[in-house]
Amino acid sequence: MGFLSPITALIVAGITVPLLVSLYFLKLRRRQVMISSTLLWKKAIQDLQVNSPFQRLRKSLLLLLQLLILGALLFAMSRPTMETVASPGQRVVIVIDHSASMNATDISPTRLDEAKKAAIELIDNLDTTGESAEGGALGGAMVVSFAQGARVRQSLTNDPSRLRDAVRRIEPTDQVSRLGPALSLIEPYVQTGSDDESDKLVVYIISDGKVQASGQAMSLAGAELRYIPIGGGPGRMAGAADPDNLGIVSFSARRDFDKPEIVQVFARVANFGSQPVSANLRLSLDGQVSRVQPINLQPAPAPDPESSATSTKHETSVQFDFVLPGSALVELAHDYDDQLESDNTVRLTLAPARRLRVLMVSRGNAFLVKGIQSAGVRQLSFMNPEKYEDQDPLSLRRGGWEAAGTSGLAGEGFDVIVFDGYSPTTTPKVDSLYFAASPPIEAIQRVASEEGDTGSQRVLTWERDHPLLRYVVLDDVILSEPGRLVVNSQASVMATGQSGPIMAEVVEDGVRHVVASFDILKSNWPIKISFPVFLGNTVQTLGLGGLADDAGIAYRTGDIATIPIDTGDNLSYTGPVTIDVVRTQGTTVLPVFTRAGLYEASQPIEPPFDRLGVNLLAPDESDIRTADILNVSSIATGTTATTSTFRREVWRWFIWAALAVMLIEWLVYTRRMHL
Repeated sequence: MGFLSPITALIVAGITVPLLVSLYFLKLRRRQVMISSTLLWKKAIQDLQVNSPFQRLRKSLLLLLQLLILGALLFAMSRPTMETVASPGQRVVIVIDHSASMNATDISPTRLDEAKKAAIELIDNLDTTGESAEGGALGGAMVVSFAQGARVRQSLTNDPSRLRDAVRRIEPTDQVSRLGPALSLIEPYVQTGSDDESDKLVVYIISDGKVQASGQAMSLAGAELRYIPIGGGPGRMAGAADPDNLGIVSFSARRDFDKPEIVQVFARVANFGSQPVSANLRLSLDGQVSRVQPINLQPAPAPDPESSATSTKHETSVQFDFVLPGSALVELAHDYDDQLESDNTVRLTLAPARRLRVLMVSRGNAFLVKGIQSAGVRQLSFMNPEKYEDQDPLSLRRGGWEAAGTSGLAGEGFDVIVFDGYSPTTTPKVDSLYFAASPPIEAIQRVASEEGDTGSQRVLTWERDHPLLRYVVLDDVILSEPGRLVVNSQASVMATGQSGPIMAEVVEDGVRHVVASFDILKSNWPIKISFPVFLGNTVQTLGLGGLADDAGIAYRTGDIATIPIDTGDNLSYTGPVTIDVVRTQGTTVLPVFTRAGLYEASQPIEPPFDRLGVNLLAPDESDIRTADILNVSSIATGTTATTSTFRREVWRWFIWAALAVMLIEWLVYTRRMHL
């Protein structure tokens, strides 16, 4: 049992209890009167009117009953709470957050351990003994864990031991926290349209409240949601220290276009604590300290409950410049002792200096040439379709990363092939971009506009979050005879016009194909700023294996890594956890990263994929201040959400107890007064 207002009750008790007891110390001041007999005066020894202090305290049933009444009222005033016990037949879902912020140590040993402890206490208080009229068990409970994704750890059961085991098996992760997938998992268990309270689904969300919107509606209509906050913050739980965390929230590296041996490293560091911080940032190359820079940050401003901002912080930006033609492991760390370790160090594997080599297969397109050159490509070659067909597809594929050097001319072949108005007869072995053309594969096929269909069309929708369409605006693009694409489930549509899909991509045998169904010369796109932006995104992404912005390989927790190299069957990466490589459709794929850190290949492979840096880089997770309100229905409506702990107030019980004792006290008093 706990109390929400114990201080108030203690103050009132310190005043009222002494006053009540003092009444029984007072005595009568009697006057002497001569009488003939005391037979009729036996009741006179009871103090009915007080007019003189003091007397010795005597045993009194009335005093005991009055103290019980006062005690019950004081207990009610202290607002006692008890763990909620699900009634027989009620179904319960326990949802546990095991994201990066739940590894904070403001509660010993970690928040996740405290959350699992709270979940087990909740399981111990669940009533799973109810039975139906037919003798079957009613209700039940299930356990769900969530971070970037969600997983059912234990389906509905009445066995508390299985529920406890499911809770204990939840492992920590360094992923971001998204509640939407967990609510989607629970939604099929909601009994909609039922007015029976015993059939209602009660969902306990045990988290620090640092959840991010993932584009899904965070709602669960028809269920009762209860939020159990874990950790320190505005509604700090007992035993939690003040949140204190200094996190690296952004990290990237660039090489100069003209002098790729020059490297620039950028980072942002944020203070999420309530105290000023002084620390040192240490930049290391292959384990050797290269730079040390002191930083000073002011305390983070207090969160504004009226603001929609997910986190408040005080941050600073830093930059390091150095010369390095080859590959290296770049590591940035700070030396401040805070309460979250996963954002104290970030890493990336710097790729060797290299200029992209691009082949353009076309009969002539000045707009496309200028657009590719504006993407930073210095090695652009040209072929007409007839000459291209005379080439061996394997000979057009460029070799691996150069070990060193700045010329970028060491390897034969090309990094990217751009097909303009020509569809090759054989599938290229190089990542390719197509305009008014398509590769000879079933996943994507281009259908030309019908004869006579010369009307102009606009782009209706496009995937703004797609890496190739980042910062690309297409609502002002007008297309003439755009055609359309026919795609299967292996391909993903990037943009849609009035006639159907007009941009899509697919990975076939480890080669990436990006297809646009329209001719850029029959559109106004080349004169729009979004055209060179798209070419820059696409050429850099295809040519550098995803290094559109950075000069190195780095991943975030929750990412799935695709490695563009041929590997053996037993390749794995060893780091905070061991990851086994999977070969699928000719591509080397790593499963989702769950922990931040450095992963090294078990076999010798060429840089930069021999060492993989996995980082958190999530400001919402670095802000370890516990949210006192979990805004579940911020996107969708129709959700019944109660942000409270699993302890419910029981002060009404003590009010009824005080009334019952008061009735007994009145009966005792009236009986004594009856002569």
